[in-house]
Amino acid sequence: MSPSSPRPAAARAFAVATMCASALVAGLSVSDANAQSLYPVVITATRSETTIDRALADVSVIDAQAVRDAGASTLPELLRSAGGIEISQTGGAGSLSGLFVRGTRNSQTVILVDGVRMENPLSGGGLIENLPLSSIDRIEIVRGPASSIYGSGAIGGVVQIFTRQPGADGLHPFASAAAGSRGTAQVQAGFRAAREGTRVALGLSHDRTSGFEATRPGSSDFQRDRDGNRQSSLTASLAHRLTPRWELGAALLLTDGRMEYDDAFSTPDSARKDYRSSALSAFARGRLLAGWHTELRVGNSSLDYGFAGFSFAPRTDSRTVAWQNTVEAWGGSLLFGIESLSQRIDGEGVTRGGGASYVRERRDTDSVFGGYERGWGDHTLRATLRRDRIESVGSETTGAIAWGWQLDPLWLVRASYGTAFRAPTFDDLYNPFSPNPTLQPEKSRGFEVAAERRSAAGLFRAIAFSSRIDDAIELDSTFTARNLARARVHGLTLEARRAIGAWTLRGSATVQHTEGVLEDPLANLRTEGELTRRAPRFGVLGVERQQGRWRYGAEAVAQARRFDTQGQRMGGYAFVDAWAAYRLDRDWELFGRAGNLGDRDYETVSGYRSLPRSLLVGVRYAMR
Repeated sequence: MSPSSPRPAAARAFAVATMCASALVAGLSVSDANAQSLYPVVITATRSETTIDRALADVSVIDAQAVRDAGASTLPELLRSAGGIEISQTGGAGSLSGLFVRGTRNSQTVILVDGVRMENPLSGGGLIENLPLSSIDRIEIVRGPASSIYGSGAIGGVVQIFTRQPGADGLHPFASAAAGSRGTAQVQAGFRAAREGTRVALGLSHDRTSGFEATRPGSSDFQRDRDGNRQSSLTASLAHRLTPRWELGAALLLTDGRMEYDDAFSTPDSARKDYRSSALSAFARGRLLAGWHTELRVGNSSLDYGFAGFSFAPRTDSRTVAWQNTVEAWGGSLLFGIESLSQRIDGEGVTRGGGASYVRERRDTDSVFGGYERGWGDHTLRATLRRDRIESVGSETTGAIAWGWQLDPLWLVRASYGTAFRAPTFDDLYNPFSPNPTLQPEKSRGFEVAAERRSAAGLFRAIAFSSRIDDAIELDSTFTARNLARARVHGLTLEARRAIGAWTLRGSATVQHTEGVLEDPLANLRTEGELTRRAPRFGVLGVERQQGRWRYGAEAVAQARRFDTQGQRMGGYAFVDAWAAYRLDRDWELFGRAGNLGDRDYETVSGYRSLPRSLLVGVRYAMR
């Protein structure tokens, strides 16, 4: 959080995206009498399959084609194109990344992989930089308070990542290979298969890059070297239909990598981090009775990493068991279930070595949740409620209510209100140097009002949102976590997509105001200002074309000025990524991606450069 000051010139970095989004909105206002609404199915917003119009939430989907065609090289870079999301990175692939959804910070958004919570119990973040883009099949993003469904951490929203899933009947192999600037190489191979009720998918991938000089001369972390990254991953999934009413399945993601970085406490030879992550889930689901659907899901995720320059190598595990039910009752749909989360930490510098260890090594959370949804003519109403009991922290109750009105087949007006919370982390409560066991959870309340128009030709959404976070956890002058701050965010997001012949235009623009108050009684200080690394304006503009064997497109990303954690001003910027693909025949395709075409030099973390101009070209095969 830093003092704010007016910077009119920064608005230029945002102007192109705003004007083009406005043009798309105007284009969508024309008559479209022959178009029909398109309602894709989503899961994350309600914990069960529903069409996106009935989700009554700010939901975006990045499908498999968009993942493949994206000019982005990492998951954090891909997420910033979804709208309402800002990203910070201390360099390129594998570097420490921050995710800011509607002005909330990294640890205030829940990350799920195939339904399993992916979270570092020490810091509370999901370490999205560890998740390989090549293993992702689909992403669903829900913005806004979601603790009444997902519990602690869902203040800003939820991002769910789906790995490669089984496909249609028969055997369908796939493979790709690509090479690019700065020693970048990417290879992957696998298959999808299905036969007689059994479906299988398997994929292997390896990415490598020599990187670039991430820090600037003059930065306290500057080291004169290139900061590379390598990453290998395996994904596997299996599903079998026992009967027409019952299905069993499992999914696995394994990642192993090494990332080089710069800091003031290491040498170029020792400034590297080895990391491993995994997410394993298994489920059984079906119909107990007519109108009663049930699912039992168990999962385990781990985030392990270690540093060559010093003795700190955490090993973390988060184990989940969840049972949820959806029952048709009283003219609507009733949701109820229970969930248990057990988190453990271990490793060098955490529970052993160095003469100090964390006060607690395990924490359990037991939860019960429920909800009810019913429609009356053109109106739909949903209410959800959840109670979480967190060991050594206490109990929290959160709720949400949402209403939608289908004005006609194309237009939907909706409004929602919800409360959310985030429990203090192991670092906050139990670290060996400055623990604070009296910390209270962060608590928030937020609402949004939206108008949406969906048709076969395009999409338009206008979403006004506001949230307030009380008892926000910040570090004081002695680096002890305390409930010292409160924060408020309110803003407006416009999003539009329009098909015009062979062309598709899309854009998203967000205007927001963030403010926070930090009070440090030990130092007798009170600070007010904007929340760090969050811009008052940011947006994305994209264009795509598909004609014959060709598909190609470009995307511009813009962000206005921001402040970093020590008050450093980071200027506004805009850059352009592009991609193209040419289909050789039914199964083979050439592709290329170019990032930061104008070689724009910009920062998302003060003192750290972002990826310069880059190029990647390759070939892929997928049996249809």
